[in-house]
Amino acid sequence: MKKLKYTFTLMALFYSCLCFAQFNTITPTIPKKSENPKVSEKSNIEDPVKQKKAKKSWKQVLNITTKSDLKNETKGSTKWLTSQIDSLKTLIKEYSSVKEIRKNEFEKLKDSLMLQAQNRVEETKKASKKQNFFTTYDFVDEPAASFSKIVMPLKNKITITSSYGTRTHPIFGTKKTHNGIDLKASYENVYSVMDGIVAATGWDSKGGGNFIKVKHFNRFETSYLHLSEMYYRAGEIVKAGFVIGKSGNTGNSTGPHLHFSVKEFGQNINPSHFLNDLIKVNNLIATYNE
Repeated sequence: MKKLKYTFTLMALFYSCLCFAQFNTITPTIPKKSENPKVSEKSNIEDPVKQKKAKKSWKQVLNITTKSDLKNETKGSTKWLTSQIDSLKTLIKEYSSVKEIRKNEFEKLKDSLMLQAQNRVEETKKASKKQNFFTTYDFVDEPAASFSKIVMPLKNKITITSSYGTRTHPIFGTKKTHNGIDLKASYENVYSVMDGIVAATGWDSKGGGNFIKVKHFNRFETSYLHLSEMYYRAGEIVKAGFVIGKSGNTGNSTGPHLHFSVKEFGQNINPSHFLNDLIKVNNLIATYNE
C-alpha cells in the first residue's frame, strides 16, 4: 500500500510539472510600449519615404541611356547631337561658300588690274609715237606677261590626248563623236581664249562635269569642261587671258584634263584648227605692232 501511494504521488507530481511547462510556452509576450509614441509613429511614416528615395533602377546605377532619353532633346541625346552636327555642317558650308566667293573676286580683281596695266602701257606707247622721238619719258614698266587679243586656253605647251571626231569612249567603250579635244592639264589655270561674255556655267549632266561657256563676238562659242573650279558666272564679261577656272577631273573622266570645244554660228568645228588659226592671227598682230 505504501508503494502504491508513493507511486501515485510521483505520477501526480510528474503530471503537474508537465502542465506547468506547457502553460509557460503558450503564454504570449506583451510588447513593450515605446516611451515616446509620437516618435515611433514618425519613424514608421518616414521609413517608406526613405526607402523609396533610396531605391534606384539598375539603369540609373549603371548610367545607361534609354531609348526614351535619346528621343528627348536633352544634352547628350541623339536629337541634341544631330542638331549640333547639322549646325556645324551649316557653318562649314557657309564658310566654304564665302571662301569660294572671295577667291573668285580675287581672280577678277587680278584680271582687271592686269588689264588696266596693259591699257596704260598701250596708251603710253600711242602717246610716245605722237611726241618727238628725241624726247625721253619715264614709262610705266610693261608687264612680263602682257595681254594679247588672243591666248591659248592653257599656259603650258598644248598637248592633245584625245582628238576631235569619232572615237571609242575611254569609259563606256562605245564609238561616239568627240565634239572637242582633250588637253593635258593637271589642275592648272584655264584661260579665256578671246574677249567675250560668259554664256553659261554649271554641271553637265552628259558627263562633262563643271563647265564654262564663253560667247565671242556673236560668232564663236568656246567651252571648257571637267573643271575643278569656276571663277565666273553667266553674264559676266571676260577678256582674253582672264583665268576663268581650273582644270580638273569632274564628270565622266579617267583623269585630270581639259576638254575644249568650239562652235561657230552654233555648229561644232575642229578646235585644233581653231587654235592654229588663233596662233596665226596672233603672230600677224605681233608682226604688225613691231
